[in-house]
Amino acid sequence: MVSVRRPLPQAPPDLWDRPDMSEALARRDIGAVFKIYRQWTGATQTQIAAVCEVPQSHVSEIQNGRRQVTSLEIFERIADGIGIPRTRIGLAEKPGTVPGPRPEPGVPAAEVPSDVVRVYPSRAAVPADLWRTLFADATHQVDVLVIAGLFLPDGHADFTHVLRRKSESGVKIRYALGDPESTAVSLRGDEEGIGDGLAARTRITLTYLAALRDAPGVDLRLHRTTLYNSIYRFDGEMLVNTHVYGAPAAHSPVLHLHARSGGLFDHYAASFERVWASTEGA
Repeated sequence: MVSVRRPLPQAPPDLWDRPDMSEALARRDIGAVFKIYRQWTGATQTQIAAVCEVPQSHVSEIQNGRRQVTSLEIFERIADGIGIPRTRIGLAEKPGTVPGPRPEPGVPAAEVPSDVVRVYPSRAAVPADLWRTLFADATHQVDVLVIAGLFLPDGHADFTHVLRRKSESGVKIRYALGDPESTAVSLRGDEEGIGDGLAARTRITLTYLAALRDAPGVDLRLHRTTLYNSIYRFDGEMLVNTHVYGAPAAHSPVLHLHARSGGLFDHYAASFERVWASTEGA
């Protein structure tokens, strides 16, 4: 008897916008994506394997955390197979994709750059687990450019221990804080309405990070620049926290970017390098 392959169940229209799914996509955690997808569609691992053109054993290993997806080709197969919007996991749209509705005359078309994984309305909306995952998963490079960034060591009790372990494993860490004695930090404090409170937060962060001064591979410096964005880079992933006049960084939007040649990721990475070139040892 010839077996008939069952078609893939239809996904709920809001599946990709569910908070748990959105977070999994932002982390590019395909194992979690598979779990949530199967929960809401009833799809079997065999059905997923068939449409994604991968062995069923791979689907099982990915879902159970025994295999990580790192290949661009596999990301594309999975996205196209189960219908993940490509831009939600940092992939470019397929060539020949049917364009959306034409804009009204005189109104330019707006396209979301392919390296934008997600936009969070505020830094406070970025899941705490995403910060931990990005720091933990970095294998080559971590760059941090902030004025104070107190929320990291203050909100994660093991933050300095994580950075030390990463540096000891060969990860290069460059960490730039605003010079609390600089005019730029003083001005930013006034603009946020907290005066010297911002410089005080920077000094507290420096106290937290003092334990890293002798860590191999950690370069801690101070900058005196006008900072328009806080930048957090983890290999080919980046979070960019915009700075808005009159509002603290915690209340301002965050872009989650995935490296794409010539894209926004490179634009902000170049900005980091320009600031870094002007820094002095902390």
